[in-house]
Amino acid sequence: MIKRSLASLVRVSSVVGRRYMIAAAGGERARFCPAVTNKKNHTVNTFQKRFVESSTDGQVVPQEVLNLPLEKYHEEADDYLDHLLDSLEELSEAHPDCIPDVELSHGVMTLEIPAFGTYVINKQPPNKQIWLASPLSGPNRFDLLNGEWVSLRNGTKLTDILTEEVEKAISKSQ
Repeated sequence: MIKRSLASLVRVSSVVGRRYMIAAAGGERARFCPAVTNKKNHTVNTFQKRFVESSTDGQVVPQEVLNLPLEKYHEEADDYLDHLLDSLEELSEAHPDCIPDVELSHGVMTLEIPAFGTYVINKQPPNKQIWLASPLSGPNRFDLLNGEWVSLRNGTKLTDILTEEVEKAISKSQ
């Protein structure tokens, strides 16, 4: 059953002597992408653009997310991480036992909360996303939608998750 499902997603066919890979998120979204055969005689898709227009739960990804220019992504993500760093450093000064360490380097932020563990918040430029690895809520990825970093999986906002979890840590330490 799994093999049949995978086979329906990716099929290789010959069209007029050239090989193409059909990448389909559904029949109506099938797109033909040039494919090549590598040295090991495996067919490889050479299409580089993000061509699946649905999220992991099958919802259609908003055009605002799909059409976000890379320069704007970097600007918005860097601004968000810089402001987040400033806020967390203020909290760290007010509650040094609760938040002893916050660092931001090259688009990767680490936040140490001894009560819970280490958070990692980082930019993912190829996907134009910010990813969160939280010891409480687990991994999640966020897209820029209407000026906020929102998970397309469940609609939660990155700021809301971090606020809730940091508040839990502060109240736990008092």
